[in-house]
Amino acid sequence: EGQIWVRSKLNANKEVYYRLKKPAAEYARYYYPFLWVADLAKHAVDFSAWMIERGRQVDLRSFKEPFIRWLLKTHGGSPSFQRWRRKHPSDDYRASVSANIEFIWKEINGVLGIKKALSLQIFRELIHFSQYKRSAPPQIPMIVRGEEREPATIVTPYIKECFGHMTVGKMLRAIDGSSTMQLSRRGTWRPRNPRPVGGGVGVGELLESAAKTPSSKAGRRGQARFLPYEVIDQIKAGDTISTPRDGDATDTKWRSMTSKGAADDGRWFGLVQKVHIAADGSRSFDVTWFYRPVETPCCMMKYPWPKELFLSDHCTCEEGRHARVKEHEVLAVHDIDWLGNPNGLDGEFFVRQTYIVEDRRWVTLQKSHMTCSHGRARLGFKTGDTVLAAIEASRPFSEPYEVVKIFKQGKTTFVRLRRLLRRSEVDPGAYPAPNELVYTEQLIVAKPDKIVGKCLVRFFRPGEPIPTPYDRGGTGNLFYVTHRLQGDGDNPRCVPFDNDIPPSFRQGFDPTNCTTRKLKGMDLFCGSGNFGRGLEEGGAVEMRWANDIWDKAVHTYMANSPEPGCTSPFLGSVDDLLRLALEGRYSDNVPRPGEVDFISAGSPCPGFSLLTQDKTTLAQIKNQSLVASFASFVDFYRPKYGVLENVSSIVQARRNRAEDVLSQLLCAIVGMGYQAQLILGDSWSHGAPQSRNRVFLYFAAPGLRLPDAPALSHSHFPGVSSRGLGEMCNGEAFVRRTFQPTPFKYVSAREGTADLPRIGDSKAGLCIPFPDHRVCTGITGQLREQIAAIPTHPYGMDFVKSWRNGEGVMTAAERAAFPADGSFRVSSASKAWRRVRPNEVFQTITTQSRPTDARAGTGLHWYEDRPLTVQEIRRAQGFPDHEVLLGTTADQWKLVGNSVARQMALALGLKLREAWVGTLYEDGGRASREASESAEPATATVLRQAGIYGSTPRSRSTSITPMSETDSSAGRMTTPASVSPETAEARPAKPAGMRKRLFSQALVTDRPLRKTPRLESRESTPASDQPTNSTMMPTSRTELSCVPTGVQEENGGQAPAVWTGPTVVRLPELDELEADW
Repeated sequence: EGQIWVRSKLNANKEVYYRLKKPAAEYARYYYPFLWVADLAKHAVDFSAWMIERGRQVDLRSFKEPFIRWLLKTHGGSPSFQRWRRKHPSDDYRASVSANIEFIWKEINGVLGIKKALSLQIFRELIHFSQYKRSAPPQIPMIVRGEEREPATIVTPYIKECFGHMTVGKMLRAIDGSSTMQLSRRGTWRPRNPRPVGGGVGVGELLESAAKTPSSKAGRRGQARFLPYEVIDQIKAGDTISTPRDGDATDTKWRSMTSKGAADDGRWFGLVQKVHIAADGSRSFDVTWFYRPVETPCCMMKYPWPKELFLSDHCTCEEGRHARVKEHEVLAVHDIDWLGNPNGLDGEFFVRQTYIVEDRRWVTLQKSHMTCSHGRARLGFKTGDTVLAAIEASRPFSEPYEVVKIFKQGKTTFVRLRRLLRRSEVDPGAYPAPNELVYTEQLIVAKPDKIVGKCLVRFFRPGEPIPTPYDRGGTGNLFYVTHRLQGDGDNPRCVPFDNDIPPSFRQGFDPTNCTTRKLKGMDLFCGSGNFGRGLEEGGAVEMRWANDIWDKAVHTYMANSPEPGCTSPFLGSVDDLLRLALEGRYSDNVPRPGEVDFISAGSPCPGFSLLTQDKTTLAQIKNQSLVASFASFVDFYRPKYGVLENVSSIVQARRNRAEDVLSQLLCAIVGMGYQAQLILGDSWSHGAPQSRNRVFLYFAAPGLRLPDAPALSHSHFPGVSSRGLGEMCNGEAFVRRTFQPTPFKYVSAREGTADLPRIGDSKAGLCIPFPDHRVCTGITGQLREQIAAIPTHPYGMDFVKSWRNGEGVMTAAERAAFPADGSFRVSSASKAWRRVRPNEVFQTITTQSRPTDARAGTGLHWYEDRPLTVQEIRRAQGFPDHEVLLGTTADQWKLVGNSVARQMALALGLKLREAWVGTLYEDGGRASREASESAEPATATVLRQAGIYGSTPRSRSTSITPMSETDSSAGRMTTPASVSPETAEARPAKPAGMRKRLFSQALVTDRPLRKTPRLESRESTPASDQPTNSTMMPTSRTELSCVPTGVQEENGGQAPAVWTGPTVVRLPELDELEADW
C-alpha cells in the first residue's frame, strides 16, 4: 500500500520522518483522495523515466492508452495496484493528469530534474501552454476613441461595402488581397451599367396616369387602369407583373419598409400562375409572389443588389378570388433574368433563389418552384422507414415505429406500423439507455396524420459498444436495438436479437463505416471545441483548421483532437488569420481558397448579450464587428456549407433596427448567392439539461442541399412559452420556437448529474472518478455562512425568497451575513444566492461562477451547501466525461461557458450529414455520394459562378452531376398543421400575411401627383379563352450553372497564385429539373 511520510519544521535539519497511518474521521475525505493522487504522480514519474530512457516523448495523449499498458505490464499483478485502478472509472487518465498537473510537475521535477522535466511535451501542453505558438501578427491598424483602443477588424471589400454604413463599420478595414485576386474578382461586387429599378417610375405617378386612362372596351367595368387592354389581354401564365402594394387603407399587416440605400417604389411583383376571365371579359390573375429582401429577415438593412427578387412559395391560389390581382391593378409586365446575376443585362430584375415563406429559408431556384404546388402533398415516408408517431392521446410523448405497409381503404390512406418498445419499460432491471428499443412483432394501424416525424434506429449486438451518435441519449431522434421481445401474453421476455436484420428495415447510418468524403472544415472562434466536435460527430465534416485567440482554448481544442496532426491550429486573432490569407501568405494553418469546404463559428457574444450592460464601448463594438469578419471568411473561401452561432439577442426587433448586425449578415450571405436559413436552437430540446437558447445561421452553396432545422427530440420544460425573434415588415418573427410531440422528456439538472458523487461542501477539492467535480469559486468564510442560510427546500430558494423583508425563514442573525439594504444583490429583483431547481434545467451557463450575482446568480447546488462544480456545468453543456479541460478551474469554467451545447451541435451536425450525404439511412444516398465525390475541390480552380461569386460570367458545363434528392424544404410548399415538416399528409400552408387583400378600388390618392409616362411592357402571347395553368419557362437565361472553369497549371505543374474556390455541383437546365415534391 502507498505510504506517506512527513517531516516537521522542528526536524527540518534532521532525517526524522513520521509515517501517516489511519486518518481521523474528519480528515479521511482529504487523506484518501490525496493518497490516490500521490500514487498517480509516482506512476507518472516512473512512466516518464521509462519513456525518456527509450527516447520517446511524453505528451497528454500518452496517458490515454500507453500509460495503462505500461502500468499493467509493470504492476499488473499487484493487489494494491488493482485496488488503486478500480477507483478510476476508465483506463483513460488524461483528465486526472490534467487536474493534478501542478503536483505531477513538482514530483517529476524533483525526481528527474528540471532539464528532463522541461523536455516533456506534456508540460508545454498543460502548464506553460506553449506547445502551439502564437502566430506572429501582421500590422493591424488601431481604432482609437478617446482612451479606448481596439485593433481594426479586417474584412474583404464586399463585406466592407455591406457593413460600412453601420456603427460597426468604423471598426472595419478592407484588404483587397493580392493583385491576382483583384484581377479575378474585378467588377464582381457592383453591377455594371445598372438600370434604375422599374425605370425610375413610382407608383404615385402611375396612379395619376391610370386615373386619366379611359376605358376602351365595352362590357368591362370602367375602373381606372395602368395598361391598355391590348397589353392586359396578352398576359399569360409565366409572365411577371407588378401591382401596387397594399396601402394603409386596407387591412394589410404589411408595413412599408425600405432597405438601406434602396428606393421604395411601392410595388409588389407576381409570377402569373393562372388567368381568370369573367363573363364581362375582365381578367384577374393568380400569382406566386416575389419577395424583395426588405420583405424577408434581411429587413431594412443594406442589400447589395437592388435588382434581385426572390421567387416565393406564397401564392394567391387558395386565398380566394379577392386575393387575385385584378386587371386594373396591373402596373406593368416585366422581363426577368431567371438564374441571372447582378451584372446581367437580360432583364429588369434577376431571380436566382426561392424564398420559403414559412421557414424564412432561401433555396436555389428550380423549375418546380415556378408553378404552384398546392395539392401536391405526398407522404414523407415509405415502407421500411422508422418514424415517430403520437398514437395514444393519453401518452404525452411520441413513440418510435417501423412503417410496415402503406395502403388505402376507399379514399382514406392508412399505415401499418410495428411497435418498437422502450427497453426501459419492458426490462427496467437492465438499466438501459433511454433510447434503447426492443424489436417486436406487434403491429397497429393508424392514419398518416398521427406520424409527427422520422427517427433513426440501428441494430447492435448485445454487449457491443454503442458508437456516437447513438450513445447520446436520443439526441437527433436516434435509437438503437440490441434485444427483441419473445413470447406473448403476460410474461414476454427480452432476449438478444440474434436474427438477421429484416431486409425491409431501413437502418440508421453506421458511424464506424463512413464511405462518403467528409467536408474539410474550418472552426473559427473554436474555444474548447464543443461546437466543432459536435458538428464532427454528425459524420459529415472533419475540422482541419481551428482558430482562437486564447491559448488555453487552442490547447484544450488540440488535447481533444481525435488524431494527432488532423487539425492545424492558428493561435491568434481572426484578423491576423484573414489578413495572412488575403495577402496570400498560406501555410499549414492558413489554408488556400478551395481547400475549405465548411466554416463554423461562434463569434463572441458579449457585444450582443443581455448580460453586457454597455454595448457602446469600443471593445463591444469590436466584438459585434467580428460577425463581419466571419462573413469575410465566407466571402474569401466560399465554402460549400457553413453555420454561425450567437446569442438570441443578436436579433433586433423594433429597437435599433438600423444596427441589426444579423440582418446585415443575411444580406451579405444571400447576396453572395448562398442558400440560407435562420434557426432558433433551444439546447434542452435536444437533450442538454440547460436553458440555453441560441440563434444559428445555416448556409449552403447553390445547387447543394441546404440542411433542414433539426427536429426536437426532447420536450420543453415547465414554463417555456412561445417565443419569436425579430420582426419583419409584416409583423411576424424571423423565427419562432416550435412545439410538437417529442420521444423524450427534457433532461433535468438532477437527471443530468445523477451519477456524480456527493462532495458535501467541496472543501476536499478532490474527486477521483470525476476530477473536474470541484468548485471554481473561492469560498470565503462569509460566503459559506451565506450559502448555509439559504434553505434547500422548497427548491429554488434564494436570498429574496428566504428573507422576504424579514417575514421569511431567514433569521436576523443569518441576514447579517449578507450585504446591507441598498445593494442590488439584495433587491427584490435579485437572483443572487439562488439554488438550482433539480427537477428543471440548469440556468444558462455563463463564463464565470458567480453565485452572488444579482442577474445570473442561480449557481448553488439544490441540497449541498456549495456552488456548482465544473463537472456539473460540463454536464449542462454536454461535454463528454472523457474530454479534457485545461487550465485553472476558472479557465475551465470560462471554456465551458463560452461553448455551444454539445447536444445542439450534434443535432445540427446530423442535419448537415443528411444534406451532404443525401440521407441518414444506411441504404440510401448513393447518388448524393456520387455528387459529393464530384464536388471534390480542384487544386487550381477558379469558381466562375455568378450566384456564389457575385457576377462573374458563367460558362456552360459539359457534364451534369446527378443529385439523388432535391432540397426537401424547398419543395415544402405545404406545411402540416401542428406537427413536424416530415409528416405524412400535408395541409395547405398559411402564408405569412396575405398580399393583395381587397385592394382599394380608389386608385387616385389624396396627395398631388405628377404626370408621368406609364411603364412600358413587353409583348406577350395572348391568353387563351379559358383559364390556364401551363408549365412555365423562363423568359430568358436558360442556363443554371455552378461549374468551375479550369485553370491551366503552370510553372512546372505548380498551381498559379490565383484565388481558387471549391467546385460546386452544377444545377441542370430548367427543363432537366424535376423535383419530386
